[in-house]
Amino acid sequence: MTEPDDILVGGEFAEFRAAYVPVVRPAGTAAVRRTVRRRRRRTTVVTAAAVVLAVVIPVGANAALDRRTGPPPTPAQTVTPSPSETTSPPPPPTTPAPSTASPSRVAPDGRISRSQLLAARVDLPAWTPDPVCPAGPTRIAATYRKEGDVLLEEIAHGDVDGDGTVETVALLRCQIFQHGPSQVVALDRDAAGRIVVLGQVARSAKTAPEWLLDTQVTDRGTVRVEMADIAPGGGWSLDWSQRQWRGYRWTGKRFDQVDGPTSFGPNPHLADLTVSAGDVAWSAPDADGARTGTISVTVRNLSAVPADLVELHLRMQVGTVADGDAWAACRDGAPPKGPIICRFGPLGAGAERTFRFGLRNTNSASGTGIAEVTPVGSGAEPLLDPNHENNEDRYTYR
Repeated sequence: MTEPDDILVGGEFAEFRAAYVPVVRPAGTAAVRRTVRRRRRRTTVVTAAAVVLAVVIPVGANAALDRRTGPPPTPAQTVTPSPSETTSPPPPPTTPAPSTASPSRVAPDGRISRSQLLAARVDLPAWTPDPVCPAGPTRIAATYRKEGDVLLEEIAHGDVDGDGTVETVALLRCQIFQHGPSQVVALDRDAAGRIVVLGQVARSAKTAPEWLLDTQVTDRGTVRVEMADIAPGGGWSLDWSQRQWRGYRWTGKRFDQVDGPTSFGPNPHLADLTVSAGDVAWSAPDADGARTGTISVTVRNLSAVPADLVELHLRMQVGTVADGDAWAACRDGAPPKGPIICRFGPLGAGAERTFRFGLRNTNSASGTGIAEVTPVGSGAEPLLDPNHENNEDRYTYR
């Protein structure tokens, strides 16, 4: 059974054919051949494109896969093999491990000339305690002008702290008349180029060593200091002083002694003598009006050095002279009129000697006398007493 829609569609197609069939012409044989050739060329192009796509798509897919699984391949290098090369592949290049050492700081140059040091103000360490020579910023002088001037005695150079650069070592003296404390300091420069004190190497003392004479720096950085036990001046010649060299090394914080003696032995030109005297009681005047008396005097040698010759001097009022046989113990016997002096010896180390001298006075005066003792030694071996405070003792006579 035919549906109404089918009837309607069939009618529409019948009208379309009736309208367009009269104006449509057959293409003919030639047109058909051209159409066939054009279709064959299109088929060939499409086939070739399909082949190319079949090749390119797997390659791209593989490249994409490689990008996901690892880094892109390194471009190959063209190498011309030498006749001695083998067919084994070359070893892969090695990458040096990064260094963990930090770059070293370049130490400043600590070589300071004499003129540069004299033009600077240096913050000096403490001297042997002395109010005239304070520590702190100090201008160093070349010549003595006034008491308390700090003089540059010696200068030396060398690597004393092991940093690979040179430092400066200076011997300085704070001048007080003919004496004064001395010290050796090591100097360097800071990062700004200013002169600074690395450390104090050595200094003088109130007891030995009283005097520093010279300084040197060895190839290994040891600072050597020449020192003397007794300072010159006041009748003391430096030739009588004991000298020695001591070596010091920088520890990173201070200088410690590493070489040489650490103390001085007894100086053969020093003897510490002491004296004590009793009072004198005069007798009644004799027929000539003279009075007599006796004084007891003890001399001790407190040092470890024997005193070959000792001088004892009794200071009294004019008119008093030696009297009696006890003066025979003196090397020159009883002294004539004048100073009452007795020279005797030797007096060994730690020894003592007591005298009971007779005196005669022709006047009736009374007062206070002084007994004084002095080591003399000899011309070739002079003796001096370093401690003058115990060389005198007072006594009365009446």
